[in-house]
Amino acid sequence: MITPKDNGYFKNFQGHDRFDVPEPVYRVTAGMGGEAYLIVGNDKAALHDTGMACFHRELISNIHEVLDPMGKTLDYVFVSHSHYDHIGALPYVLEEWPDAVVCGAEKCASVFSSKGARWTMADLGNKARILYGADCGEITAEGMRLDRALQEGETVDLGGVSVEFFEAKGHTDCSALYMVLPKKILFANESMAQVKGPGVISTSPLKSFAQTIESTKKAASLEPELIIGMHYGLIPKEYNDQFFRDYIEEAEWERDMIVKGLKNGLTDQEISDIHDKIYWNENRSLNQPYDAYHLNTMIIIRRVRKAIEEGRTDY
Repeated sequence: MITPKDNGYFKNFQGHDRFDVPEPVYRVTAGMGGEAYLIVGNDKAALHDTGMACFHRELISNIHEVLDPMGKTLDYVFVSHSHYDHIGALPYVLEEWPDAVVCGAEKCASVFSSKGARWTMADLGNKARILYGADCGEITAEGMRLDRALQEGETVDLGGVSVEFFEAKGHTDCSALYMVLPKKILFANESMAQVKGPGVISTSPLKSFAQTIESTKKAASLEPELIIGMHYGLIPKEYNDQFFRDYIEEAEWERDMIVKGLKNGLTDQEISDIHDKIYWNENRSLNQPYDAYHLNTMIIIRRVRKAIEEGRTDY
């Protein structure tokens, strides 16, 4: 099974293996980008996210490695949100398992049907292909689809295991949380902290800091037994509560830094340059293309600027 190696970007919790996820969840992540996990019930199996398109061959091999000995096929794909590093390999997964039902927030449907959104996903996917030296050919985002729009609190039964859906906006309008029951394993999303280790987190709001904070509070209210963090893996159980508190503190600090800069007359680019000095480094570049990071930073700066200009405080 091909999986990425630590490169110094992540800090280890004492005696903890972030990849040691418990059944019925199986890690099938391939290469860099977003994490991918199988959730296997008695009757059916589901894939939570797919990771980057450039690693689709390795992902598909990893899925077969888990499912084939069980005599199972892939029945569902759960979409955390519609970004290329988390769902880029979806068209390739659907070529392998065309009957799989793609589930997620309703907003994903309009994103997947947008020619411009698909172009952006393919463009960023190809930049990632070059950055990571993946031998996979030109990336496509054609074939993206949403088959089943889930509603708040809706569950999908896999047989002895079910998966519950919750909206969690802030990173995108289609961002979602999934809770694996009965073990209460929560798949967090990028509307809350991307944990890198004890006390080391990063934020990724694209819509508003306010929405991400509300989504984080919602996730905490679900009282998960275990949390699988975006771009990380399994978080130590004893860190669960602190995980949510750390995100809120970091989000408020970053928000205030951007607001202060804007109110002091700095340009968007000047604030982005400050952001780079705080949040961008060589290790981060091994996990995310700078173009994608910079695009995200400029989006939230402009959204905060617009809120200030309109006299709003829901940054």
